[in-house]
Amino acid sequence: MPTYSYKCKNCSHAFDVQQSISDKALTECPDCKGELTKVFGVGSVTFKGSGFYKTDSASGSGASKGSD
Repeated sequence: MPTYSYKCKNCSHAFDVQQSISDKALTECPDCKGELTKVFGVGSVTFKGSGFYKTDSASGSGASKGSD
């Protein structure tokens, strides 16, 4: 389930909540009952493994030419 971040416009209370994609966005701050706004963060990319090389997606001919 995705995690969404919210911040209150009134008291600046910030929190995260797990919600289904089909759930409606929260509108009321649990602390002061003020108006909430959804906070959008920058997505991240994680590369795992030993690395990526230009020959990883090369065609069959000449894919193993050695080091440059």
